[in-house]
Parts: sequence; C-alpha cells; structure tokens
Amino acid sequence: MFPQRSSEVYRKPDSHDPPPNIELAGNLEYPNLNAADLSARMENLSLRLHGCWDSISLNEQNHFALATNRREGGEWWGVFVGYSEENVKHMTVENADYKLQSTHTVNIVRYASNNVLLAALGNTKLQAWSTYSKVRNPKSPYCLFVMGESAAHPSPISHLSVFKSEPNTAVSASPDGTINTWNFSGADLVSSYRTNYAHTDRLTGMATPVSSANQFVTCDRGGCARIWDARAAAPSSLTLYNDVRHMISFTCAAWAETTQPQADNCIYFGDFDGNVHTIDTRVPKQFQETIQYFEDSIISQLSVNGSHLAVMSNEPAGVKIAKIENGKHEIIYTNMDTHDRQTDAVWTDARTLLTIGHGRKMAKHSIP
Repeated sequence: MFPQRSSEVYRKPDSHDPPPNIELAGNLEYPNLNAADLSARMENLSLRLHGCWDSISLNEQNHFALATNRREGGEWWGVFVGYSEENVKHMTVENADYKLQSTHTVNIVRYASNNVLLAALGNTKLQAWSTYSKVRNPKSPYCLFVMGESAAHPSPISHLSVFKSEPNTAVSASPDGTINTWNFSGADLVSSYRTNYAHTDRLTGMATPVSSANQFVTCDRGGCARIWDARAAAPSSLTLYNDVRHMISFTCAAWAETTQPQADNCIYFGDFDGNVHTIDTRVPKQFQETIQYFEDSIISQLSVNGSHLAVMSNEPAGVKIAKIENGKHEIIYTNMDTHDRQTDAVWTDARTLLTIGHGRKMAKHSIP
C-alpha cells in the first residue's frame, strides 16, 4: 500500500472548480477529468444519411429505398429513405421522398410492391410500411404508414426475400436457423409458418425463384443447402447438398432467371473460397459445375439479371459480372476497387448494377 502522504499528490486541487457538466463540452480551461467532457457532449440525433450504407431496394417504378446506419460508439441506430430515379445521383435527407429514423439499426429493406416496403430492424422486428398513398395524402402521396410489425425471430433478421411472382409473400431468416414466411395481402403482417431449426450450422444464404412462389432455398456455413416447400402448412424441406467432409462453407445463394436454359432448376451458391457452385434441383446432392471467381476473397453476394450473374466479394471487396450462355460463364466485367466492405446491390436495368457498402458508399457498374 502506498504511504498516505502519496495520495495527496494526486488529489484534485482546491482551485479546480469547473462549471457543470452540461457546460463543460468544448471548455479548454479545465482538463478532462474522468471523461466528464465527453459525457457532457450532446449526442447528434439529427436525421441524416449515416456512413454505413447497408441495404438498397428498387421497385418497378424505379423508386429506391436505402437503409443507412450509425455503427459506432455505444448506441447504434439507423434511418431508411426513399428516392425517385432523378434524385439517386445526389442523395440527401432534404430531397428524399420519404424518410424515417429508427431507434435501432435498419439492417435490410426490400420492396414487396411499388407501395409496400419491408424493413428488418436490429431489434429482431420485421415491419411493413406503406410508402405511397394518394388516398391518405393527396397533396403529398409519398408518406409512411406502418401496416404491420412482428418480432418473430429470436435474433436480428439477416436475410429477407420477396417472391417476385407473389409480391404479397416473403420469407425471412436469421443466422440461428429460424425461418418465417410472411403474408401481407391483408391489413397486417402475418407469419404463415415458422421453423426454428432449419440448419444445424450458421445460416448464411437464402434465395427465391423468379417465376413461382412454391419454393425457396437456404444454405449454411457447414456446406449444407436445403430446398423448402413454401406451400406447405408446416415447414418441409429436402437436402440439395450436404458436404459431409466439411470442405465447403456456403456464404450466399441466387436462383437463376427464366431467360436462361433450364433456369427454374438452377441455383448458384457462393462459398468462402471464392467459388460459385451450380446445383440442379432435379439432380440434388451434386454440383453441375464449380467456377472460381476470386482467389483471395470471400463471395458475399450473388445477383442474377437475365443472362448476367453478378458475383460480389469481400476481404477484399470486388465485383465480377459474367454472361451465362449454355451453362458457360464468361466474365465480361471486373472491378476490384469498389468499397471497403460491400453490403448490397441492385440492378437498375439490363446492363447497370449499383453496389453499396462502407467506405465508398455507392458504386455504379456498367457492362458493355
């Protein structure tokens, strides 16, 4: 133990008489004792586009929805905003058609129809918002009105997909293996069925077909892929692939579009080694082909647009686009200088892909 007289050296001097904490922020006459200055600073709670751009969605009227989040410090929160096509080149809070700040992060936004937006929040809730209504507000039809809300996942939703052929039906999944199918054709958000044990390993990917709403597929980090019957009253699935040797770790999935031969039966899976695997649902438990897109990156997302397949990676971030003809992948576009971390992407037309992420917030990729 230190001698008693030593403690007197470090005691607060009698002349130290700072103002109250609320007035201490920015005061240079008194030192920062026990972070009093930091705690006195008022938090900036103004609505703004945060540095982390995490999700983007596009409806048939070329209206964009964007989710950005504050992911620093002890408190995280987010905001989602909507923009018409002409305002996408210069996105600000002021020129947004609609905007809403949340007390939690907004992890995913997906348009279910032109006027309905689904938002998955960091507090495990899924919300359905009406974004456009001339009946509700004729002078300003872009207005937000919550249609439904549900906390049907034990952990935050990591995957959310809307069936294009049935825009009133969606499926959500969380890494713990919980899956919910949703129906919002009425005035509320209703879960059709739910399973808590879709996978024994961490769920990492999910995809829905373009031409039907009968099935969807999921995959996990342990190399297992399962196809689900969305019409069943109770969860029902079959194994598409199962890596018993644990040599493959799936990261994402995408369903081929009908413009490609036998597209209804082909599903693409990305993995941690930079490969894209193709599985035919008619011939399960084997790969039709495996193509390496990246040598030193993890495939983070796959996006299909007609005969084009966009393959995106992280660590480091990059984008490659391939044209698929007769099952052959021809890489026609490469960009390895996109974001610090790529988070989401959307096709705006047949030849233009927009990616968002951290660092460089948005990047445009045009293929020849």
